Parts: sequence; C-alpha cells; structure tokens
Amino acid sequence: MAGIASPRITKELRLGKEFMRAAVDVFPLALSVFTYGLAFGALANNTNHFTMLETVLMSFFVFSGAGQFTILSLLQQDATLWAIAISTFLINARYLIYGLSLGRNLAPCHRGHLIWLSHGITDESYSVGTLESERSRLGLGYLAGAGMMVLLSWTLSSAAGYQLGEFIADPARFGLDFAFTAAFIGLLVVLLRTKSQYIAAILALVVSAAAYHWLGTSGAVFAGAAAAFFVGVYAK
Repeated sequence: MAGIASPRITKELRLGKEFMRAAVDVFPLALSVFTYGLAFGALANNTNHFTMLETVLMSFFVFSGAGQFTILSLLQQDATLWAIAISTFLINARYLIYGLSLGRNLAPCHRGHLIWLSHGITDESYSVGTLESERSRLGLGYLAGAGMMVLLSWTLSSAAGYQLGEFIADPARFGLDFAFTAAFIGLLVVLLRTKSQYIAAILALVVSAAAYHWLGTSGAVFAGAAAAFFVGVYAK
C-alpha cells in the first residue's frame, strides 16, 4: 500500500514546491497587477456600468487587464456588442502566442489540465514561465502557481478598487494609470537578451505607435504583436 501511494505523494510534493516557487517568483509582478487592478475597480465603479459583484466576476472569468479596460472605454462610447467582442479578442490574441510558446516547454500533463492552465496565462505568468523554462522543464505546478497568484491579485484589487471608487475618482491623479504601462516595461526589460529580441521590441514599439493613429488601441496592440512575431520567426 505504501509503495503504491509513494509515487503519488512524491508527485504532489513536487507540484507543491513548484507552485510555491512560482508564487514567490511572480509576487513582485503581482504587486504591480494589484496597483492597476485598483484603477480598474475604481473606473468600473465610476462608469456606473457594473455592480461590485459583476466587477469581481468579470475580473475572475475574463481576467484580462487590457481587455477589461478596453471594455470600460467602449461602453462609455456606447459601442455595440460586436465592436466590444472583436476589440477584446484582438487585444487578447497575444495569449494564443503565449500558449504556443509555453506549450513547447511544458512537461507532459493530462489534456484536461490545459483548460484551466490556459486561463492563468497572463503577461506576468508568461514572463516567469519563460524564465523557468530556460532553467528546466516547465512544470504543471509552476505554471498553475504563477497564474493563481496573478489571478488572486487581480480579482482582490478589482474588488478593493471598486470599494475605493469614490475616493479614486481619477486614477491618473494618483499615478495608477501608469502602473499598467510600468508593469509591461518591467516585463519587457527582463525578457530582452538577444539582438533579435531588441529588434523585435523596437519594431513593435514603432509599428504599434504608428498603428494607433489609424486603428486605435486594439489595432495597435495587434499590429505590434504581429511585428514582433515576424521578427521572431525570420530573425537569425
């Protein structure tokens, strides 16, 4: 009996260690997530489009910072449901690339696990997951821990921001609007190592800035991602 249970216990201990290590690695990034989560919650309150429960459920199930900010902005503009859905899809399309990238280094796991693991893929979890895959094989516990920590930070901060909405009428006044940008800059700096990566980053910056004038935020994000992807595929 002990011999049968031993491999299972060993596996669970390994998953637990991976989970905790990921939580520690992603914690500094989760703090930045909490900061702009406060801004999202405050905006959700002040736009009067969502109740607190709806805001929390949205953060838990949609779980997309840029996407949720875009939804709030489009609702303020009385955009149609199709416009909101398409814009959100374009902004979140980068997660398809993230999943393909991490999947190459993910240790074998049950296919059913991929469904909930994919929900935890964010810019932050992808960042630490990429660094982990360079050190060793990316484990199920590690990816789950990184995603869970970010999800918890984002959901709790959305709730806190909604409650503080009356006091944070203008997030820009407290610098919370820059927290989102600062977090992405931090992620980018950590990941840039080779010449081709620097070229991809610079090209994505130029392309997205130019696309913003014609295609708006959603189009700029998609154009920048496509430009970086092009460099990644063809750069030597």
